[in-house]
Amino acid sequence: MFLAAASGNAVTVYDVDGGTLREGRKITSSIETEATCVAWNHNNRILVNSFANGLISINTLASREPSVCNLQEGSHLGDKRVNSLHLSSGSRYLISGGMDRIVRVWDLKRQHLKHAFAECNAVVRSVAFTGQTDEYIVAGCDSGDIYLYHAQQGTAAGLCRDRDDPSAVLAVSASPHPFVRNTLGVVHSSGALRLWDVPTASLVAAFPRLHWAPATCIAFSPVHKNLVATAGLDKRIVFCDLSLGQEMNCLESPHPITSLSMHANGSLLATGTSTGTSSSLSMCITTTSEDAGQILLYDLRSAAKPLSILEVDTGGIQWLQFSQDKVKGDESTSSLGSASLKKAKSFQMHTLQTSLINLVPSDRSASMASPSRASSMAAPPPGPTAVASTAGESSGEENVGMPWLRQELQDMRQSLSDEIQMVHLEVLRQHQTQQTEFAAAMHGLRDQMAQLIQENQQLRRENERLKHIF
Repeated sequence: MFLAAASGNAVTVYDVDGGTLREGRKITSSIETEATCVAWNHNNRILVNSFANGLISINTLASREPSVCNLQEGSHLGDKRVNSLHLSSGSRYLISGGMDRIVRVWDLKRQHLKHAFAECNAVVRSVAFTGQTDEYIVAGCDSGDIYLYHAQQGTAAGLCRDRDDPSAVLAVSASPHPFVRNTLGVVHSSGALRLWDVPTASLVAAFPRLHWAPATCIAFSPVHKNLVATAGLDKRIVFCDLSLGQEMNCLESPHPITSLSMHANGSLLATGTSTGTSSSLSMCITTTSEDAGQILLYDLRSAAKPLSILEVDTGGIQWLQFSQDKVKGDESTSSLGSASLKKAKSFQMHTLQTSLINLVPSDRSASMASPSRASSMAAPPPGPTAVASTAGESSGEENVGMPWLRQELQDMRQSLSDEIQMVHLEVLRQHQTQQTEFAAAMHGLRDQMAQLIQENQQLRRENERLKHIF
């Protein structure tokens, strides 16, 4: 798996192996300017980066060139800093927002600007796709307002605002879990965490004093729909259970935390820090190249101490994001334990997967053993010399064929697991869509029934009035 980090004037890709970080490719702008954000696409082939001069570049790890193309060129006129990027599920569209207060939607297939929404009332700090099919775009601003847009129509959909706390929105994040994809998490400079239901623009839950300093980042668990992690300049990582509405656990960091990312397996958590003072950070929630930073990697199953700490001298960590890797079967010997990761990713389908996986080797072994058994029954018993030579040849052939057989079985097991997971996710999405449609239909029926009851009461009153008159 890979971890991309924006720090200083470069975006660095790290290889995560067994809890250690190894520095890989480094992407910089042609002009010495600060890297602000990074985003992986859905298959990890493309890395989108943004810089303080407004440059948005598309890069690929397989290419020797520094970038495939630039969606938006850098500029020295005005403040064009891009604060946030986010890709849709299929990586067709990219949204960006920054200091110019405009949220833009880019079509990566055609490599052009699709929508530019009306200017927000303050600087845009964070943007995200949300909804069952990424039908909504959200943007959090310094004013505390959260703008909602229709992704396909390119029109405004509403506004989320908490009048009790007008503090700046520093990060927004949509839950990746299929059951709660309409849930939006928002952290504020006041240290508060709020959960919104995007289709209805209603507040679901609030944690008003989760951090005693600005909360800078938020990450939902892809596995547990009720688990969310937030971090801030108070050097704390706080885990909350949304179903219980309370704080579950807290981890301490040596420096103020500026970025956070949770891997798709739900077990690995990476945090980025800056050694800058909390007062200077809280003014603009940005770091400078004069600061230093750290990347801390945690295993949430034993998160008392980080697995590894990497010192970054290029500057404070502006942004972190894990690649969207799938858990593979040959990782069973790694320290992370692939059995637990698969169980976490399979949404309680471990029993079904195990039963299917266990059937594969038995069928293949039976089919391969039956011809040899038949031939041994039909052939006459060989002599002593023939027996020895046959045993030696068979053991040699078995030693040669076993690695290939194990690889074939492993590939088949992985493909079955992936197919089961994809089918299960599709069923969950369809179920959630049907629930949403059913709720909307019931709401419409309730409105119609209320109107009919009101009309019936009016007719009764009119009938009584006419009886008294005549």
